[in-house]
Amino acid sequence: MRWPWLFAIAFAACLIVTGLGVFGAGVSSGPVPSRTASVSVQPGDSLGALAARFAPNADQSAVVERIKELNNLDDTALLPGMPLTVPVAWSGAGSGGETGGASGS
Repeated sequence: MRWPWLFAIAFAACLIVTGLGVFGAGVSSGPVPSRTASVSVQPGDSLGALAARFAPNADQSAVVERIKELNNLDDTALLPGMPLTVPVAWSGAGSGGETGGASGS
């Protein structure tokens, strides 16, 4: 008697998860900012963490690809102290290791 109910609950959960995935994929993030800044990599930083810190409202995978493009990176290995040019979503002075002012490139 329990198996039909368990199957129905599992099936409903799968439909909900699938529906959220479909609708979530349709939500677009903002564009990659055109303004850039020079930053210094901190211990534990990753390209994804830098993308989230400096362009939080943009598509993170697109920001990571732009960072790779701006810095001619083939892989994601970062060393502390390494200078990187990153897209930034604001024009004021930043935080989190920013070493240079923003440029309009």
